[in-house]
Amino acid sequence: MRFGAFKDQYVGGDHWAAILDSIADLKDHFDREEHFRLVDSPDKYSNTSREASDVVEFGTAGPGRALLLYGCQPATSREEIVFALPPKEVVDRYVSRYFHQLDLVASSSVHGPTFLREYEGFWANPDELSITWIGLLFSMMCLALIATDLSESSPDFEREQRNRQIILYREKTVQCLMMGNYTQGGKHVLETFLNYVYIEFRVHTDAEGDLWYLLGIEVNLAKRMGYHRDPKHFPNIGPLEGEMRRRVWATVLVGDSLLSGQMGMPRMITNEQFDTEEPRNLNDSDLEGEISELPPGRPETEDTTSLGLIARRRILVALGAVSGLTSSLAPYTYEQMMRIDTILNEAQRNIPPPLQMKPMSSSVTDSPQTIMARLFLSHMFYKGQIMLHRRFLFAESASSKDNPEYSRTTCLNAALESMRIQQILDEETRPGGQLQTMHWRVGSIMNHHFLTATMILCAMLYRKQTLGRDEDIMQALRGARSIFLRNSAQSKEAKKAERAVSLILARAGGPRFEMDLQLDPTGARVGLWDTVNGAEWSAGVLSDLGLEFNQGGSLPLRSVVYDAC
Repeated sequence: MRFGAFKDQYVGGDHWAAILDSIADLKDHFDREEHFRLVDSPDKYSNTSREASDVVEFGTAGPGRALLLYGCQPATSREEIVFALPPKEVVDRYVSRYFHQLDLVASSSVHGPTFLREYEGFWANPDELSITWIGLLFSMMCLALIATDLSESSPDFEREQRNRQIILYREKTVQCLMMGNYTQGGKHVLETFLNYVYIEFRVHTDAEGDLWYLLGIEVNLAKRMGYHRDPKHFPNIGPLEGEMRRRVWATVLVGDSLLSGQMGMPRMITNEQFDTEEPRNLNDSDLEGEISELPPGRPETEDTTSLGLIARRRILVALGAVSGLTSSLAPYTYEQMMRIDTILNEAQRNIPPPLQMKPMSSSVTDSPQTIMARLFLSHMFYKGQIMLHRRFLFAESASSKDNPEYSRTTCLNAALESMRIQQILDEETRPGGQLQTMHWRVGSIMNHHFLTATMILCAMLYRKQTLGRDEDIMQALRGARSIFLRNSAQSKEAKKAERAVSLILARAGGPRFEMDLQLDPTGARVGLWDTVNGAEWSAGVLSDLGLEFNQGGSLPLRSVVYDAC
């Protein structure tokens, strides 16, 4: 728990900042730094003074806060909102991009053939559909723009134009929700809200508390509208609507697990609170026409509209079981932990074959969307292993039945595999890579899990409990530090992580590591002392490592390699 001048913040023990926060001496050191900075310039660090780096490029022209929570100006009329739509041929391109580039988002919120009929009807008669349907359309356009692949060489005016459009369409989405009295529920409301939350998630580089509050609204909307109960309980819900409700609820579950975990908070939905079944492996075309009953699912060897969502739901329901155990205030035994370990491993084995992890060299004929899905699912599995086994990473055996060696090995392997995925994404999302068009999908949630894995490796290296894999850990941390350093200008979390990794590597690597730290990305020489002491640690900082400081708060000379230049 952190108490500050501008906010109080709690994060659970699985959060990367909490792992760091257990390094008591470093925590004290950076707490003193933060205190002196706040005394020196309090306005600079207040929540009302938000840095441009809080928001990624396409959000910089807008406020750093979630628009729905901070007083979006209401539209004066429905006509004003409709007037903001570009010509149909432009909207056509956005809608096409939405369905092809945002396949997982699209499949979870709309049934393609039904939407197409509504879409054509809207252009024939704009008054025919509800204001929340128009909000859904604006949210699709906004997400399509976010997914636009602008190269680094794109002219500035193109980027500025895209930024303005994203801000405008986000505003119109919120205005439609407000005009449609979204808290009352209704048709298209939850689907539009899901897209809106994803918009806010995409336009922020780091974890934002606003997103968690939006998630709370989303979850309560879904429950209030009965999405947590399977449609089979309600005879007035037809097969198509029922299956789409299952997809939407699966998306709510996924969002809860990811965003709550990112904020270091328990899930809002526990597995005991819902009985909505898993969606079937069906294409949208399987649900066309007047169907009296739901067709059987296709084999899971066949990639369909809903296969990715099914896989995400399976692994994240298992993560929910992990979170339920680790966030419980009641103590739990190693035996209980191993039961959840079995559930997690079973979920990983039940990932459909097309989405099972395989080497990049064996994926050259696969679509970028499929490759990203594999990386994400594997990453979530490793995240679950770290969450589950971290408690026993440095613990002594409490019982002869315990096997902490298994937990240590599992935790280390999961952290190293997470770092390998980070390296793959860093390389393949660059221009010319297999995932270049997917670079926008590497957001704060995936980066949060990379931070957690990084801090696990830092803790093991500092405590000299590396299971004989010192070089593997050092190599992974060097790669992670390089990535965090490149991203530190846009992400305060990356900046924090880079400083922590630099410190741990400097202590462990000796003179060899000094040369690695001499050049920043611009080619300028940089001293490690500047790297370490220039950190801006705000929420939780270092924990499980226990670095020692001199009485004055500085690092002892033996701990730091100075830049002699």
